[in-house]
Amino acid sequence: MKILIIEDNPFNMEIARTVLRQEGYDTITASDGQEGLEKVSSLPDLVLLDLSLPKLSGEDVVKTIRKDTRYKDIPVIALTAHAMEGDRERALEIGCSSYIPKPCLPKDIVREVKKYIS
Repeated sequence: MKILIIEDNPFNMEIARTVLRQEGYDTITASDGQEGLEKVSSLPDLVLLDLSLPKLSGEDVVKTIRKDTRYKDIPVIALTAHAMEGDRERALEIGCSSYIPKPCLPKDIVREVKKYIS
């Protein structure tokens, strides 16, 4: 199973990549929204997406993914510091499949990923 991690913070990127690799997943990474959108063409099984990204926002990334018939069924999990009241609902409204607020524990990432891919 291949997971695309789109995250601009190197520390957060490394945590997500390490924990997912330990669980046996292959990972692809992108450090901004534009690069992430380009890498969606590799057809990952799931996208782990920070909503606050340079070049192209995470919101724009997920909206673009949902509009494209090739990618519209790929689960997108928002992994974001947007953790105020209403942010979860907003993430789901724009097309995310799930939402994990930062800071989070590695087990939170694994639990959500396993809900969508085995």
